[in-house]
This record gives sequence, C-alpha cells and structure tokens, in this order.
Amino acid sequence: MTNLEQVATRCAPILLRDPLAELLGFKEQGRYQITLEDAGRYAGHLCPTVATAFELAREGLSRLYRDELPVRGDVSVKVHSAPDVFANGPVGRIVGYITGAAGADGFRGLAGRFARAGLLRYEPEAQPFGAVTLWRADTRQSVCLRSKSGVLPEQPAISQNLKPALAGDPAALAVFQQAWAERVAAVIEAGPMLFEVVSAPLAQHQPQHQ
Repeated sequence: MTNLEQVATRCAPILLRDPLAELLGFKEQGRYQITLEDAGRYAGHLCPTVATAFELAREGLSRLYRDELPVRGDVSVKVHSAPDVFANGPVGRIVGYITGAAGADGFRGLAGRFARAGLLRYEPEAQPFGAVTLWRADTRQSVCLRSKSGVLPEQPAISQNLKPALAGDPAALAVFQQAWAERVAAVIEAGPMLFEVVSAPLAQHQPQHQ
C-alpha cells in the first residue's frame, strides 16, 4: 500500500441517503457512503484538487443538513467558473458525483421523479469567482463556499521532482510521491478550515428538481 493509499483509507467517508437507490433496491434504506478513494477512482487519479472537492462537498452538505443525513440527488451545485478554467471543472464533477448532481447529460428521472440532469451548472459570470454554491431542493437553503488561500503548507518537492520522476529517476519518484501524499493529507487534515462561507447573489432561475 502506498503512502497515498494510506492517506485515502484514513479519510472519513461521506454518509448519504439516496431515495432512488432505496427505490431500486440498490442499497438497504438507500444509505451508503462515498470515500475519498471512490472520488479518486471517479476522477481517474487522487490529487489535492480531488481531495479539496471531496472536503468541500462534505462541508457544504454538513452545513445544509446539520444533524440530518444528506439526501443524494436532492442538491443542486453551481460552480462559479467556466468548466475549463483552472481545476474548477474537475471540482464540479467531484462535488456532483458526491451529491448526485449532473449536467445536461445526467439521469432524467423515473416517472417524473429523481432527475439528476441539470443540477450541476458552471456559470462563468458568477461571483465570487471559483466558489461553489449548493442548494437543498426541499428547504431552498443554500451555502456558498470558497477555498482559502495560504492555509496549506508549501510543497516545493512536488514541482522540483516531477520532471526527474517522469524521466525515470527512482529517487525523485519516491520524493515526489511522498510530497504528493503529504499534500493530499494536508487537505484532509485542514477540513473545514480550508473553506470560507461567502455571500453570493442567488441566480434568478435556480436549478429545478423533479
């Protein structure tokens, strides 16, 4: 097991309830968990961005549901950016994966219910830039979160050893992997401290759940 694998297994999962999964008999009482390792598999790799998106989803759902179990498929997500700017596209996809929110190509529902399509949006003009807003369909409560800068320690070993690692230097690869795992671990350890709640004007037309 690599250091990064160890970091992933130590990260607490996000617990949710999915009424559609319950209806279909996919999970007993529709309850299941999504792990950081799941998010990494979904993204195709595990990196600080994936970990940040994972923790952002955790924090947003925690603030929206408090002591309740979050309801997957009942949350809309708006990313305050175009999907191809910085890592905001991957962030949106991970938050959408966890919450069940999907873009136009998502599940369109069953007998007029449980639609996921249209619940994940990217709005380049939305402010503040780079924030992520989550809405609950039932209460219409929302929370807008943005990552803070300067919270995580610098990891110069990542950039210093990347090219030598790619060139096949085993010593550089070992240092790179260790620094990478430490960066992901720092994101997880920071947790809620990594984010700030910011005010953002609600869109005139919020996503509609069906």
